[in-house]
Amino acid sequence: MVSRDDIATHLGSELVVEGATWPGLVHTIEHPEGVVLVDTGMIDSRPEVEDLHPTPHPLPDELVSQVSIVVNTHLHFDHCGGNRLFPGVPIHVQRRELAAARTQDDYTIRDWVDFPGATYVEHDGEAEILPGVRLVPAPGHTEGHQIVVVQTDEGPVVLGGDVGYSFADIGQGDTPGKQLVLELAAPTYLAHSRNPHVPHPNP
Repeated sequence: MVSRDDIATHLGSELVVEGATWPGLVHTIEHPEGVVLVDTGMIDSRPEVEDLHPTPHPLPDELVSQVSIVVNTHLHFDHCGGNRLFPGVPIHVQRRELAAARTQDDYTIRDWVDFPGATYVEHDGEAEILPGVRLVPAPGHTEGHQIVVVQTDEGPVVLGGDVGYSFADIGQGDTPGKQLVLELAAPTYLAHSRNPHVPHPNP
């Protein structure tokens, strides 16, 4: 079992949304069986996303070399842009998410998804990928979005990706994914919020 201290936050990118700079955060789990990286941020940019003025923040080589498992909450460009650093490393994703990324126009940057050595492990629903590390579908932001629920010695912790852009957004409870996270009522990390919180329904 891991502790809360084994979960760390890293800056993977920054985007400018409606004039505000949003951090694009990724997370690691220091598990006894290996380091799990949840989302991979960006290592470079492309003209088709320049309207968001992205600033890539590649992960340090030392961290990259330690990662044994990657999880993509979903495959939008700012969550999978660093996948190319992990040829041969298993990348866990929901099957419907990978299908959408490969077939839907303007969904993502496809060659950031499929690259030489890409090794996807596709799931149809919940899966425990390591003891105490569980993938759970949380649709809404995308139909194939998933969260990671980590059982720690202090109880469950959620690595939520873009299940909500903010905790107020999650509080609306207007997607199955947001409802799920509200029901879990656990400390939750989001891609665009620097500090974890326990989400609550909006009053």
